[in-house]
This record gives sequence, C-alpha cells and structure tokens, in this order.
Amino acid sequence: MSVEVRVAKSIEMEKNAATVGRMTGGMGFTGDMTKINWKAVRRICNIGYSLMPKEKKIKIRKLDLDGVYGEMSIPRKQTSDNIIMYIHGGGLVSGSAKATRAYCSMLAKYSGCRVISIDYALAPEHPWPAGVDSCYTAYKAIRKQYPRVKLALTGESAGGNLSLTTTIRLIQNGEQVPECLVPHSPVCDFVGILDRSYYVVKDDTVSVNGLESLVKLYCPGSDRENPEISPIYFDKFDKFPPTTITCDFNETLRADCDALYKKLEEAGVEAHLIIYKNTFHAFAPIGTSSPETMRLMIENISFMKKCWGEE
Repeated sequence: MSVEVRVAKSIEMEKNAATVGRMTGGMGFTGDMTKINWKAVRRICNIGYSLMPKEKKIKIRKLDLDGVYGEMSIPRKQTSDNIIMYIHGGGLVSGSAKATRAYCSMLAKYSGCRVISIDYALAPEHPWPAGVDSCYTAYKAIRKQYPRVKLALTGESAGGNLSLTTTIRLIQNGEQVPECLVPHSPVCDFVGILDRSYYVVKDDTVSVNGLESLVKLYCPGSDRENPEISPIYFDKFDKFPPTTITCDFNETLRADCDALYKKLEEAGVEAHLIIYKNTFHAFAPIGTSSPETMRLMIENISFMKKCWGEE
C-alpha cells in the first residue's frame, strides 16, 4: 500500500500540458457534451495521437477478438510470453486502437511483451453496456487464444473505467481476473457523490458538468450506481488483483482515484496511488515524451512483471 505525490518539473511535460490545454480547451468538454460533434472530435483526436512518435522495430498485427477489432504491437525482441491489454480513453465517445499505437509500441518495446489494444463500441451510437461488452468479449477472447499467458489490464480515463468495469464483470461471473490492473485517471463515479472540494480543480479536459452531461450520452436511463457504470459502488473489492493508479494532482478525477485507492486499501488489496503535480488529466500515455512519463511507464512495467512473477 502506498500513496506518493510527485512534482513534474521537465520542460517536456510543461510543453505537453500546454498542448493538451490548447487541444481540449476549445472542444467544450467542460460544458454540455450532448451538443458536441463527436465525429469531428474523433477525427481531431486521432490526428493528434497520430503525431506521437512510434517506436521502431515493433510489428503491428490486426486481430479479430470474437468480433471486436484489435491490434497487437509485437516487439522484435520479445522477452516475455505475457500480454498487456490496453483500453483507450476518449470519454467513452471517442478514441481508437490505432490512436493508441504510439504508446502501445512504447509499452511493447520496453516491456518485451505483446500489447493488445482494442476498438470498443462508442457512445452515443452504442450506449452502455456496449463498451463494457466489447472489452469483456475481447478479454475473454485473449484468454481463449492465449490460455497460458498472464495478463495486465490497463487504460486511461474512459479506458481506466472500462478496465475496472471489465474486471468487475469477470468477478461477478466467477471468471479469471487479470493478474494486475493499471488504470490511469479512471472515471469511478457517474452518480456525483464524491467530494472534490479538498483540492483545487484545474482541468481542461474533464469537469463535473461534463461528466453529468456524459451520462446522457453513455448510459441514459440506466442505474448510475451499477458498478459496471460507477465502479466505486462495487462491494467485492477484495476480489480485485494488485492495482496501481495514477492521476494528476488537480484534475477532476483525482477524487475518483483517491476513492478507488481507499476502497482497495480497505479491502486489503495491494494498491498504489501515484499523483503528479504540474501534469494533466490522463498524462501517463505520452510515454517517452517526458522524463516523468518515461519513469512512470518503466515503473508500471516493473509492477506488471512483479505481478506476473517475472521479477
């Protein structure tokens, strides 16, 4: 169990934070998200992610995971048979496996593992539980196709939520959970019960108002207290695998991460929470683009390998 607060000081992180602020600040994520042209946002975000540097000597192979599209990043120097499953962010309404290729290539290179990223069903065209269904189906297909490997499940923001809700569904169905979880800035509460007043919120991407309007897109008419929507309501956290959580000190979802850590700690599950100042929401997947995220990526990989029994 551990909570660590760090301070980002690099010029690279400062530039990345400014870029994210410019990209997201004008898109209306902090207001009524039902009025946003999500097809346009998807195009813009995919362009932005495509500019991230991809690692060389990584082979990309397309996958069909029982009807869910995915792609596997395979390092030329593969040193482990185990697999990292990555679930992209994008507010549950945008993002793609292709957009995560840069970061997944980094994970593959530095871990020596295969990394699988998936395209899950997006709202508002496909509201809940379609996204969870996609992730659950893909996870089960990976277990079926690679029965002897160990898995780490990770993702950022919406992908962090889906890594948690997929694990919750597996527990509820009495099935094998991943050997570890690494959610970055996960959404854990769509009800709005969490107190966010104990820190200053400074977030260009996620707001309380934005989360409230997102409900109308993602899970209209559904019970927000369903743990497959709001993981914080799950009552069997003792069944969770070891988990490392990361977030920004001033982001809206810091309260979600604090609450998730507390739930895991109370349940006696190995849990770690790393909070960075001077970063931004879901900053971790920029990988080698800053010394802070490079360090975090290496630490996450080490955590996964420890949980797999490789370290």
